[in-house]
Amino acid sequence: MVYDLPLVDEKVKPHQVTTLHLICAFAFIGTGIIIAVYNYTIPAWGWALLAAGILLLGATIFKNRWMTGKKVNLQVRLAELIIAIAIAAYSTQQWWKFPMGMYAALSVGLIFAIYWERRSASTLYVHVDETGLRLPVVRRRFLPWSEVEDVVLKFGTLTINCADNHLFQWNIANTENDEIFEAFCHAKIEENKSKRVTDDW
Repeated sequence: MVYDLPLVDEKVKPHQVTTLHLICAFAFIGTGIIIAVYNYTIPAWGWALLAAGILLLGATIFKNRWMTGKKVNLQVRLAELIIAIAIAAYSTQQWWKFPMGMYAALSVGLIFAIYWERRSASTLYVHVDETGLRLPVVRRRFLPWSEVEDVVLKFGTLTINCADNHLFQWNIANTENDEIFEAFCHAKIEENKSKRVTDDW
């Protein structure tokens, strides 16, 4: 038998999306103030950056649901990335070490965020079959039945207790046929108990 149990949990939490918008807003505001006040060659760019930071901060705080919507979030992320790369490039040209490093790191973070947030729409699954369990987004991606102590699916929560005392839990979207699923898991666990590696001498 094969089971694919869809997870309720999102890959990217809304507060993570909001946090990066706030980081960008504060970075733009701080940089904008410094350029506008202390740089005599491009003060207009400083005021423009300051305005962009304040606008981003206001939108993130007061229009958060709109800002974290898929289409708008991607457009804002691209705008943030363009600004960050432009500042990093100008800082490199002027050999301003601190803003160069800061905006290079911010650009990398934004590129990763765009990639990760676009993938967040895909549903994650716990795959269960005759060989064992395949787990999502954890270091141990596959658990053979010989390493599993117990599997419980109750009230929309899947709990996997391993023989080495590791515990995994996820909220499951569809919990039909819980008893049949648990009976299958318990049968496979009993069948593979003899294959466990023990430290007994």
